[in-house]
Amino acid sequence: ILVVVSGMASECVAAGEAEPALLSAAQRARAERERQRARALREARLVLRPRGDAAERGGVREVAVGKARALDTGGGFLLEQQAVAPAAPRAAPPAPLVHATQQPRCLECDRLFPQSYLFDTFDYSVCDECRDDEGAHALVTRTEAKSEFLLKDCDLDAREPPLRCVRRRNPHRARFAEMRLYLRAQVEERARLVWGSEERVELERAARAERRERAGAKAARRRLSALRMAVRSSLYDRSSRAHRHRFGEERHDADADEYSRTCEECGHVETYEKM
Repeated sequence: ILVVVSGMASECVAAGEAEPALLSAAQRARAERERQRARALREARLVLRPRGDAAERGGVREVAVGKARALDTGGGFLLEQQAVAPAAPRAAPPAPLVHATQQPRCLECDRLFPQSYLFDTFDYSVCDECRDDEGAHALVTRTEAKSEFLLKDCDLDAREPPLRCVRRRNPHRARFAEMRLYLRAQVEERARLVWGSEERVELERAARAERRERAGAKAARRRLSALRMAVRSSLYDRSSRAHRHRFGEERHDADADEYSRTCEECGHVETYEKM
């Protein structure tokens, strides 16, 4: 940060030269420091940029200090300008293949074409006239490619050649990561390459659906069993579980010198002695 000497410092220096006897030692030292500071700024050759009114933005002027640029805020100091990185240039679309020997052949109509959206984006040789956005050339998300066609991340990214994709913002969740969209025809071809044939893909898809159905039925039975146990435990009367005897009059057996009494409800006989 560079410090600009204000007019007050110049007046102090002038006052120090005119009346040195009226200044104390501290004031003279301060005036000397201000004078040295002013000389350093003059030697730096502070020059305004020749832009006229365009250089002033909201009261702030752009100045040149040597080879560097700074902003004069008018408050007694300069702000160094930070270099702003230029925006990355947007990639231009690929040029069409003009020569007939280099042009790809459409997989649908078997004609040569110089350029198409599917060829430039996904490296898929189909011209724009044969493009079917609702069928084989529709875009599928990465999640759909993995769940519907039974693929893994390595099948999409690591297996040669890696499938191309386009990135789009998530229309439902703005804060989520960008969606990666793949070409349906290429995903189907990759599934046939991984599983061997389309019939094996269908068999594996049916087997997984059956396993999911069995797991869901098992979880439903488990929840139903827990619900039944909860209902039974709530209807069970725990007060009838502990029985209390209601004894009648006691009887004395003189020969055995024992006493006994009988429960009036269950008939239990209790025998005991008295000390």
